[in-house]
Amino acid sequence: MAGPLEGVRVLDFTHAMAGPFGTMVLADLGADVMLVSRTDETDGELRGLGPYVNGRSTYRFSVERGKRNLQIDLKNPEGREIALQLAEKSDVIAENFTPGTMDRLGLGYEVVSKSNPRLIYASCSGHGQTGPYAKQGAMDVVAQAMSGIMSITGEPDGRPMRIGASLGDSMGGTFLAMGVISALYEREKSGLGQRLDVAMVESLMYHLENAMVRYSTSGEVPTRIGPRHPLTSPFQPFETSDGWIVVGSVRDWDAFCVVIGREQLAHDPRFRRGQTRHENHAALEPILMEVFKEKPSAEWRQALEGTCIAAPLYNIAEAMNDPQIQARGAVIEMDMPGPEEVKVRLPNTPVRLSRTTPKVERPAGWVGEHTAKILQEVLGLSPERIQALERSGAVKCR
Repeated sequence: MAGPLEGVRVLDFTHAMAGPFGTMVLADLGADVMLVSRTDETDGELRGLGPYVNGRSTYRFSVERGKRNLQIDLKNPEGREIALQLAEKSDVIAENFTPGTMDRLGLGYEVVSKSNPRLIYASCSGHGQTGPYAKQGAMDVVAQAMSGIMSITGEPDGRPMRIGASLGDSMGGTFLAMGVISALYEREKSGLGQRLDVAMVESLMYHLENAMVRYSTSGEVPTRIGPRHPLTSPFQPFETSDGWIVVGSVRDWDAFCVVIGREQLAHDPRFRRGQTRHENHAALEPILMEVFKEKPSAEWRQALEGTCIAAPLYNIAEAMNDPQIQARGAVIEMDMPGPEEVKVRLPNTPVRLSRTTPKVERPAGWVGEHTAKILQEVLGLSPERIQALERSGAVKCR
């Protein structure tokens, strides 16, 4: 069954991670994403970080799934004209260059929207299209640093820590996709496209609502507090005899204390209520840290059921192989085309719809694999015209 965005055509000028992640979301949901690569690009190391399998970057492969790939030289006049013609036939343009780059290439919003007023022009950058930092470059680590999220990640007496996943990139891309879908919905009413401006820094700040409210109301700047929660206790991971378990949202403190074999804690005035437990976390935490080392994680999880929310703390392999994840199809297996037969496991889209749930099936294309097909299908160019464009260096076909 086709995904909910079937029929939506996206002309994708993105690179690196944030933009490609956003267009991957759109491709996962069924959009026809046409990824534009440079004519000097190859499938080797220029295409992203390792590890490399079948001569391809797995880093890029992971976010280029579901997309068709064509090669255009945007600095070549004929190549730029081809890009403009594709823009006229597209619903969405996505790009994540430094602001001003697309204008210099002659492919800015003001130019392309004149010939296609229904076009949604989606831009993702580090700091946004306006403001004093607009022209400054940014990467995930910059977004994590300047959003404030890195300042509250890590141990109290340690240095600021980058979150293990590239959330600056992926959240920027997620909001790019969300903005595109919102603009597509609005276009159904107005008949008009519009410009979308997403900043990676702001995308991370959006998730710091509680930290910002706490600062604005108390005047106290949030700091690093390790793995625990800033407003409630216990709400953190604890080491067990065979691994780790996370505990949160204690529902029945008295029963919790009985299960862990420390009934006296139920009568300690420091821990009777949630607020006092939080205020006295420095006294409670070491007690619980010793308690949880007494039994394995699975035993604790079963014993604590009904008294609190508890779960094992998985590594990546354990998370991918969990029975719930397997039952939901949350991890998919995909062929990586090449001389060797290689299967790659990737996260599936988390969107589950009752009628049009998307099915991620198409692996990332080779560079230039679909150039000729797209030019024939979308622009109606003849094989002879495509060959002439290739001879001029405007495009490159695989």
